[in-house]
Amino acid sequence: MDNTLLVRAIVEALMFLEHAEDDEVDPDAAVRGIEVIGHELAALSPADRTEFRLVLARIAETSGDRGHARRAREVPFMLWGEE
Repeated sequence: MDNTLLVRAIVEALMFLEHAEDDEVDPDAAVRGIEVIGHELAALSPADRTEFRLVLARIAETSGDRGHARRAREVPFMLWGEE
């Protein structure tokens, strides 16, 4: 299974929550949403985490939108910090 669409959806959800205005999403709810997504993704095995990072890199490399590419590259740091 190609996980690109699934990973792209996760990136979009995280970026929406991260950058939503207060009148779009309650800030506390946005933080909780990011934390829940991060918690679930923290359960990835090391091999799956590596694959997730590779898919993010592929998304960033093939994106015609520099902002979208930058956001895809930010996700691992947003979720797991420096590893």
